[in-house]
Amino acid sequence: MSDSRALKTDTSGKAGETGLGILLAARTVLHVPLRMGSFFLPAIARGLGVPLSAGGLLLSSSSLMGLVAPLFGGLSDRSGGRRIMVFGMAMLATGAFLMASLPWYGTALVAFGLIGLAKMAFDPAMQVFVGQRVPYERRGRTLGLAELAWSMSLLAMPLCGWLIDGVGWRAPFLLVGMAAIPIWWLTRRALPPDAVRDGDSPARALDLQGALTSLVSDLQHVWRDRQSRLALTAMALMAFAQINVMVVFGAWMEDAFGLSVTTLGVVTVVMGAGELLAELAVAVISDRFGKRRAVFVSAILTGAAYLVLPQLTGSLGAGLVGSAVMIFFFEFTIVGLIPLVSGMNADSRGTLMSSAVAAMSASRVVAAPVGVALYSPGDIGWNGLVSAVACAGLSLVLLALRERGH
Repeated sequence: MSDSRALKTDTSGKAGETGLGILLAARTVLHVPLRMGSFFLPAIARGLGVPLSAGGLLLSSSSLMGLVAPLFGGLSDRSGGRRIMVFGMAMLATGAFLMASLPWYGTALVAFGLIGLAKMAFDPAMQVFVGQRVPYERRGRTLGLAELAWSMSLLAMPLCGWLIDGVGWRAPFLLVGMAAIPIWWLTRRALPPDAVRDGDSPARALDLQGALTSLVSDLQHVWRDRQSRLALTAMALMAFAQINVMVVFGAWMEDAFGLSVTTLGVVTVVMGAGELLAELAVAVISDRFGKRRAVFVSAILTGAAYLVLPQLTGSLGAGLVGSAVMIFFFEFTIVGLIPLVSGMNADSRGTLMSSAVAAMSASRVVAAPVGVALYSPGDIGWNGLVSAVACAGLSLVLLALRERGH
């Protein structure tokens, strides 16, 4: 079943219309609190009066929400994605305001969970929304551009660092909540109409009971397919490799180079540039070079970068260059995987993509405490080694993975 047969689109929408600018704005704001959780985790933990290990559980709380992502993927398969993205932005605003207003650890766990829920709902819905409108041969470019939001959110870290240092750790969350409200409205009112499956009216497409029944069937369909299982494994391995390092990256920068919170925020600009270049590279290279081939090469180079980074503590300049290189290759790998996986199963694209989110989330839940446990003050040698092994496993998976081009 092709997308053209499986879907019917509102006649007011134009073929190929994606509302990319709105998607970029929404996902940029969505990612800001998640980036803060990695880079400013020591400051947030200090503000909450808990040790770094307890702070790491905030990231695990966020990642745990990925386990419900398949439900949103199933709803997106039926409804087209826009309604689910609207829900995601509402959850972001709620979580951000909760984090800003009630500075208690238990509340922070709930707030990070809501922020994680927002991402787990929004991302697969966005991928379904784009997948229905952009053919596979051009999808690497479109999804690569959509992923610019990840690097753009990193460029907000200097402001976040300044606010944390000068006002308090809750101030950036307040700004995120305020920004989420108008973007929620734009997502609801200005995006192109949803496409729905044949036989599904817009109202029926969001029927929860029907979605659950359909989800069970779609999950079985995905799980019986060996190539889909390999795709899920690939995403999980890459997520583990990165979070295992990034959960302690801010602490490593503070311990190894004596950086303050404000300076750490400025340092993230260098890494943001690496991410931006990687996302643009995927948009330019992936479709032409071959999605699987490009990701395979990048996975090997990512593993090498994880091995080298712990050795670069002699100077801040070397550490920054190594960090930027690591970020570039990781970002190219994970962003390159997205269009590759999106073409594996057109009938259940949302279910597969949201299952990938769930697999990545489960992997991150494990990786966050593992990364903290492996870390010694100023030394991420064990983190780098374990992440490199995960990249080696990813390379083996990619050798067995085949492009389908759905």
